[in-house]
Amino acid sequence: MSCSATAIAALVPRRRTVVAGEVESVVSYERPWVRTDAVLGDGTGTVVLRFMGRASVPGIAAGSRLVVEGTPALERGVLLMRNPLYSFDTSE
Repeated sequence: MSCSATAIAALVPRRRTVVAGEVESVVSYERPWVRTDAVLGDGTGTVVLRFMGRASVPGIAAGSRLVVEGTPALERGVLLMRNPLYSFDTSE
């Protein structure tokens, strides 16, 4: 992943980018399909990281710091990234 992150408030739908931030919440769903949603915030805004087909994602919990690469989309007024590449931010 590239090292410069874009502010979440500056994300442009359908343009692949890298963002970094802290996981604010994680919710798993079983219906209508199995997925895990994690809300990532960076102080400028939030984006939902949606992991399709996964009931949980090891290591992703509230308070985790992540660097994420993906293509954001606007769905029903919510900014989200489906199945993004991610790594844990250990720079602190």
